[in-house]
Amino acid sequence: MTDKDNKKVGKFAGVPYDWRKPTKPRFLSRVWNPDAPFVNPRTWGWGYSFNFYTLIHPLKWRKRQRAKK
Repeated sequence: MTDKDNKKVGKFAGVPYDWRKPTKPRFLSRVWNPDAPFVNPRTWGWGYSFNFYTLIHPLKWRKRQRAKK
């Protein structure tokens, strides 16, 4: 990541922001990821987004989270 990219990603008032151009891998890692938490930083913009995998497959997600511990 370059210095220019570092200024596009960070936190302001404790809320994450990401102004980089969205990519498919980054999008999927944040909104459809069985290993990610329920709430993640947005793919583009300021704030948070939901991991929809946890809503569609709650039992599978919960089982993975318990296995990590």
